[in-house]
Amino acid sequence: MAVPSSLVKTDIDVQNSTVLGDFPKRIWTTGPLSPMRIKKEDADRVRTWMDLNMEYRYELLTDGSAETYVKDHFPEHSKIRQTYLSLNDFIMRADLIRYLALLQDGGVYNDLDVGCLRPIDLWIPPAFKDNTSVVLGIEVDNEMGPDRSNLFELVNWTIMSRRNAPFMRFLVDRVIRNLEQDAAAHNTTLANLQPKRQEVIDVTGPAALTEATFQYLSEKTQTTVNMHNFTKMRRPKLVADILVLPINAFGAGHQVQWSGTDEDGSALVHHYFAGSWKTTHFDGPTEEEKKAEEAKKNEEARKKQEEEDRKRKEEEDRKRREDEDRKEKEEEERKKKEEQDRLKKAEEERTKIKEDYEKKKAEEDQKKKAGSSNQQVAIEGQSNTHSHNADEGQGKGQGQGEPNPQGDQEQRNGQQQNGEENQDEAEEQDNGLEEKQGIDQSEQPAQAQQAGQALENKSNAEGVKAREKVSLSVLEQERRKAIEEFNRVNAVRTKTREEAIKKIQADRERDVEERKKDEENKKKLAKVEKMKAMQRQQQAVQG
Repeated sequence: MAVPSSLVKTDIDVQNSTVLGDFPKRIWTTGPLSPMRIKKEDADRVRTWMDLNMEYRYELLTDGSAETYVKDHFPEHSKIRQTYLSLNDFIMRADLIRYLALLQDGGVYNDLDVGCLRPIDLWIPPAFKDNTSVVLGIEVDNEMGPDRSNLFELVNWTIMSRRNAPFMRFLVDRVIRNLEQDAAAHNTTLANLQPKRQEVIDVTGPAALTEATFQYLSEKTQTTVNMHNFTKMRRPKLVADILVLPINAFGAGHQVQWSGTDEDGSALVHHYFAGSWKTTHFDGPTEEEKKAEEAKKNEEARKKQEEEDRKRKEEEDRKRREDEDRKEKEEEERKKKEEQDRLKKAEEERTKIKEDYEKKKAEEDQKKKAGSSNQQVAIEGQSNTHSHNADEGQGKGQGQGEPNPQGDQEQRNGQQQNGEENQDEAEEQDNGLEEKQGIDQSEQPAQAQQAGQALENKSNAEGVKAREKVSLSVLEQERRKAIEEFNRVNAVRTKTREEAIKKIQADRERDVEERKKDEENKKKLAKVEKMKAMQRQQQAVQG
């Protein structure tokens, strides 16, 4: 429906100023190349518009065809034609031509890096369709974000309009005025104007579109219309003849917005931000970008320091564990050596005791043999003495018959016979005595030897038992000491290992906690970086 011209002030001249009935089934886009030469990803996005809107006519305005379009549709001396043809900055031209195409022919405009998600015929709720001449979407609405900053902008990468809509005439008029003022501010012409990024956003881009919308609606409704009329919107809102859709409609997937996702069903298009114009209009980082860059550097330095601290701590822990293992191994070696030395010493003492015992036994055996030899010598001496006495007695008996050998022959014979008998008897007695003495003398050394041997054996056995008892006692004491020392070392080693295991477990738990904290910090930082990126992009969009 038409809007009373008294509420809209414009000084532009447009052919055929009447508004046609319905939204034209035309899709406009701009690009530097012809449709046959565009990149594959751009062609894929173009195909989404054609596949979902088969009844619509798709038109791509290149740099050359855009000039032809302006010359064909706007009078030779009109301000629109003169402004567009004088303007040399390609991105300002791209902004202006989209507004001119929608003003002249209507339809839907979208940038080449925007894909269609739902058919265009479903964009406007039926209750609003008859009273709507322009459909706009929200790009930036920081009132919906955590920082609550007052930043609000409408999308200019997708716009839907009827032919000759009053708002589009108002918008074109405001953009042309902005260009003239910007050129005057730089004391140059439109042809020589070399705008910075923020200038493009403010003069012809989304900031210019947003400001023109607020001015148009304020004049149309005779009230003050600003961002507070549209912030935090969850449903479409019609003010005068402009339908503003929630941020999800045209801003879904925007990496710096709180716009939801494409999958929730409310998204109508998806902007892929493939344009590179901002790099060609770079005017240096803003203060916010500088602060963000400084914060980023500080965060990277902090992370680097944390990583260095973590590596240093890991290295210290590794060296500490190696030192503990080395000390434990040295302690084990020392204990082992001490045990070997103790066993060696015990073996030497046992060997010495055995050698002393064998030496003493050998001395005792030597003494015993010497005593036996002396007894034998004594017995032989007694036997020789007895034989000598017997011989002397026999000699004396023969000497007594010699004084009268011839006078008394019979006496001599009788004496001789008696002497022989006496001699025989004496010899028998001597022989018996000698035999008895020999038996006694032979038996006495044997009994003495046996008694001495028995006593010696008993003494030796008692000595051996005593020495064995002493040796066994020493060995038992050494064995018990070794067992006690082993148990002590084993207890110390077990305690050390338990403490080391507890320390390792504590370190691991601490590492897990630190990693959790790091993850949380990373998420927080990512969130902050996302918010800052939102602010930077919003400012970039404005610029």
